[in-house]
Amino acid sequence: MYYSVKEVSDLTGVSTRTLRYYDSINLLKPDHYTDKGYRMYRTAQLDRLQLILFYKSLQFPLDDIQKLLSDGDTLSHLNLQRKRLIEQAAHIESLIKVIDQTISHQKGEIHMTEHEKFETFKEHKLQENEAMYGDELIEKYDEATLNKSHTHYKHLPQDSYDKAVNAERKMFKLLHVMMNLNLDITDPVGEEVFECHKTWLEIMSGMYSKAYHFNLASLYTTDERFTQYYNDRLNGSAELLSKIIMHYTK
Repeated sequence: MYYSVKEVSDLTGVSTRTLRYYDSINLLKPDHYTDKGYRMYRTAQLDRLQLILFYKSLQFPLDDIQKLLSDGDTLSHLNLQRKRLIEQAAHIESLIKVIDQTISHQKGEIHMTEHEKFETFKEHKLQENEAMYGDELIEKYDEATLNKSHTHYKHLPQDSYDKAVNAERKMFKLLHVMMNLNLDITDPVGEEVFECHKTWLEIMSGMYSKAYHFNLASLYTTDERFTQYYNDRLNGSAELLSKIIMHYTK
């Protein structure tokens, strides 16, 4: 059975303009065009459109959806989406629990520890990091090391977390000074940058060694996601920071 653009629009709620746009960027091509140039769709295209809408509901950009759909079959995509939705539902449920506890705490009905106030947010951050950097970190470090670091982070006191955030904030200010003054990595300011990052790493991971620090720094220039994290905060800082850490951990 074939469906016209209007019929697909009526069936799915996706506007005809959007369907034409998806065609133009090769995200959703029709099955064929009629002699008059009308787009015609079949079940295969509707299945693909359903996947597109699933990914859009998960806040994926169209470019990422395009890449995802070019690799894997429909069943694998549905299983992936189900996993992501379950993770989101679990996070929302945790947030609701924290909100309820906070309301009771504010009413004086219960007492919340500092750890309980922030545990859910830390757990979500760990999941984000695992999804984004998990494969690369596993290549660099064994699973036991990563699990130890994750456990430490989940139970990190708020004052320690604040200290780490302040150390990172100071580090970026010092990197800005180095870049503006074109200072060499051996300058005392460079050593101070290293110490700030070392403090951040010790607090956040709960462990430290020069090899661990060195391996992490190597990712700052070889993995675009790590590079983007630093360069988004200070353009060009990823390469400079990596060089500084490698110099002081060699």
